[in-house]
Amino acid sequence: MKRLSNYFFGIIFIWFILSSFITQKFYGETTKYATLIVFMAFAAIIIISVDKSRVSKTEMLAAILTIIISGANLVLIGSNKGAMLVPSDMALMLAALPFIPKDLPINKIMMGAGAMLMMWWYAWIHWEYGFNMSGLAFITFMTCGELFFEYLKRDLEIDEIKYIQLLFWIVTILFCICYHARSAAMSCIAYGILWMIMPKVCTSKFLSWLLILGSTIGSLLFTGLYIILGKTGIDINILYKSILSGRQDIWSELWEEFLKHPVTGIGSSYHMKSFFIFEVHNGMLDILVVHGIIVFLLVGYLLIKRLRERTYINRNCTEIERLAMAGVYTWLAASFFENGFIVPPYCVIFIALLNQSGDLND
Repeated sequence: MKRLSNYFFGIIFIWFILSSFITQKFYGETTKYATLIVFMAFAAIIIISVDKSRVSKTEMLAAILTIIISGANLVLIGSNKGAMLVPSDMALMLAALPFIPKDLPINKIMMGAGAMLMMWWYAWIHWEYGFNMSGLAFITFMTCGELFFEYLKRDLEIDEIKYIQLLFWIVTILFCICYHARSAAMSCIAYGILWMIMPKVCTSKFLSWLLILGSTIGSLLFTGLYIILGKTGIDINILYKSILSGRQDIWSELWEEFLKHPVTGIGSSYHMKSFFIFEVHNGMLDILVVHGIIVFLLVGYLLIKRLRERTYINRNCTEIERLAMAGVYTWLAASFFENGFIVPPYCVIFIALLNQSGDLND
């Protein structure tokens, strides 16, 4: 049954890759059902694979409470009920993660699927996706592609593939710059830094906690610093656009509204004054302001616990673990400016990387 859950996970992963990055029109038709598909898929994975003798009652309780409280909050404030699937999906995926086997052949197939559309994107301009989503697509191809090349390097015993990995990383950054996807470009640069420091991080409690808290709680603090920067009047152009992208106004408004409804959150039906659609542009802040402090703490508990398990391993990390964890924190870095890792298809990619960051011999 456990192996069946991994096959199921692989199918879901490949579906999201194919449905999201071939054409924008197809993505637009399928994305409206994406959070529901994730919810049903990971609920099924938990049912068919959880070993009752090993299950953490605290983690399962956190996941169940996330579903119940996020739904109740949205009812109380009269918001769109479908929004409950965002934190619920993340809670279910994080709770299910220990029970998804680390199957090498399936991992290779998933990472190959995540990388296979890169030539399609690198050869043809896809302006129809917009700057921000294009940047997230490139992060997808890079984080999956680097792992896929590592699997090839290990299986074929060709060390020179490392030069292809280096070139792939550089080219991805350049494409993000060409698309003016600034946050994606910075996240890709961060990927290289994370890859270099992971051997030190995985043997240091201090560095592990610094990275974990900096990429989660630090994401919230970043929005405050950005708001303050906006009020100073300081402005710098990067890639022909102001460093003040307008998010400072969005985040200022959202924090102000959240402080009025800290327990229930403001919901997803709130009408923005500073932007034409409701868009938080920050993964951790999205969970907090939309769903309230209780749901945020529940999801945060599960997320930080999984990051802790995968980050501080107190031994030399393998190259696969090193690349996977660099990818995990790259998605968290990208979510400083975008919803990123909390929504499909990226949440599924995030979980796949987090799964491979553990010891593949477990």
